[in-house]
Amino acid sequence: MSLKSNYRDGDSFSRKSKEEGYRSRASYKLKQILEKELKLSKDQSVFDLGSFPGGWSQVISNKLGKGGKLAAIDIQPMEPIRDCFFLQKPIEDLCNEDLEEIKEFLPFDLVLSDMAPNISGIKDRDNALMIGLVDRVLFVIDNFLKVKGSTVIKVFHGDSMDYTNHALKKRFNKVKISKPKASRPNSKEIYLIGKDLK
Repeated sequence: MSLKSNYRDGDSFSRKSKEEGYRSRASYKLKQILEKELKLSKDQSVFDLGSFPGGWSQVISNKLGKGGKLAAIDIQPMEPIRDCFFLQKPIEDLCNEDLEEIKEFLPFDLVLSDMAPNISGIKDRDNALMIGLVDRVLFVIDNFLKVKGSTVIKVFHGDSMDYTNHALKKRFNKVKISKPKASRPNSKEIYLIGKDLK
């Protein structure tokens, strides 16, 4: 059986996500990162960048209490999630507006990004596109994340990982690399975690 067939049929995390009502197997990547690396308080404010289809926002919504706040943004429409304020627009718009829409959420305690470009297979192009996405996340961190806040960012092994690792070390007191079990072993994705914003 081909690898592609295995993916189509779904691995254990894909099946589990359907059974437990999550929109994406990616939900388990974030759950594992939070369990191992980050402590999320029920009263915190979280921003999910590139949130479609909503797997990460579902995880956060389930963990936050009534005092917590969750905002999400994506250029694609996303089905509503309980207690999640969704913005359908490009992330670039955040630097061009007066931010009235997310003013009540500021500053954020945690900024999340599971974004990735459409992969072409051309290494230099893919890395450049990923670094472009990382720069947008860094803009959000620099402008909307509170001191001592945290971030989780998906990158690829290679240039984008090195670039992001360097950028986070300049901004955070602690930086860790994580490869959750829910991430496919042959995937080049890796997650960088920044803790305790300077």
